[in-house]
Amino acid sequence: MNSAYTREVRAVVKLSVFLLSAVWLVSSTAWGDQAADETQAYAVRGRTTEAHQRELRERLERVHAALSRELQRAAPDLLPLLEPPPPGAVIGYQILPRVTSDVAPPPPAKPHVVSYSWPWSDTLIAREIAALDPLEADLAALPAPPATADHARYESLVTNYKKAIERRRPIDADVGYNRLWQAEIAHNRPRFDRNTTLIDAVVERQKQEPDAAASLSKEILAAAGGVSLPDYVKIEHPTEHEWAVTVPLVTDVTDPEFIGKFKAAVEDAWHVHEGDDEFRVRLAIDLISPVKLYCDSPGVAAAPTPPTKECAPPKTGDPVDAGAHVARFPAGRAVLTTGAATLHVMGGRAIMLASHDVAPRLFAHEFGHVLGFPDLYLRGYRDVGNDGFQVMELVPDPADIMSSPGAGTVLVRHFQEMIAAREVQSARSGH
Repeated sequence: MNSAYTREVRAVVKLSVFLLSAVWLVSSTAWGDQAADETQAYAVRGRTTEAHQRELRERLERVHAALSRELQRAAPDLLPLLEPPPPGAVIGYQILPRVTSDVAPPPPAKPHVVSYSWPWSDTLIAREIAALDPLEADLAALPAPPATADHARYESLVTNYKKAIERRRPIDADVGYNRLWQAEIAHNRPRFDRNTTLIDAVVERQKQEPDAAASLSKEILAAAGGVSLPDYVKIEHPTEHEWAVTVPLVTDVTDPEFIGKFKAAVEDAWHVHEGDDEFRVRLAIDLISPVKLYCDSPGVAAAPTPPTKECAPPKTGDPVDAGAHVARFPAGRAVLTTGAATLHVMGGRAIMLASHDVAPRLFAHEFGHVLGFPDLYLRGYRDVGNDGFQVMELVPDPADIMSSPGAGTVLVRHFQEMIAAREVQSARSGH
């Protein structure tokens, strides 16, 4: 990357740093409640897509009801396998996501731009609605009375229904993504304009020099001021070839199975080797009950106080004021809690859980923010008139978990950057 281009990238990246941490600013206010935006193109077009989304959900509900009746009549042993369609987005206290499996990452690729839009969401929905036609036809063709020898036929129907449910989940996530970021673009056009300028500059440069964007992740990290490693993160070097990063974390999540999955996702991902050297993150998790969180003084640990009318914690599904809620947790620790519309990190320390499915690698990405790493991808847009916005993401390094949450991994350089950041902190404090 030549020096002129490097200066150009740095200048634009510095202006884009605000956006890189903007996700924690997103409130849990329903997008449709923003009256001032109701007539804007992105909002009008989005309501059309959401109507199509409801059509798909209602179609799946009808298929579920019809298939349930048939199984009750002919194959009741298969009924436990038939989960109902997931509801629309659910926001509230103690609402947890389903933890899915990571998709095998693709081979490392060059920096690239991915796009999202309302028309693409509609395309996904239309495909799935069409895919339900043969399933409904097979249901209609079932014999009456049922034939005992047709049990395999019912098993096939259940299998195809479950596949339809799994295909719907990413569609809901795609619609939710558009709802979130199209509104953010409308509210913060100057910030996204700067990122779009940077994305266009990188893409244009790549046409002349295919490897021109290879160091963009480092440029973004440098422009953001490096790794903002919290003071409560402890780095130890117990042996010549071992480094251990310990992070104290407090949570009011009451599901121990979920906490176990979260801990495994983070510790498995943030554990890497290079030759004989081993680097790992360890979570020191403390549980705090909702009663203790809401009935003791905010931000301090104390003996639990019995709940009263004044201090009763939220019930499952109740809305929460995220800022006030997080402020109740003891200071000097990371936080894992619930009540968000979308998974994100608030204030650099609190991982806010939402109801959408989460793969372990995404937990690892969000935990990277707790360790002080910024997002290393950039989000821009194109104005596509009545279709709202085409949201664009530049992924500069597909191998880096902070650049590509879906396919990237934790790298040795992440630990090296944390170690270097701690050395700088120690030097400044005189320790």
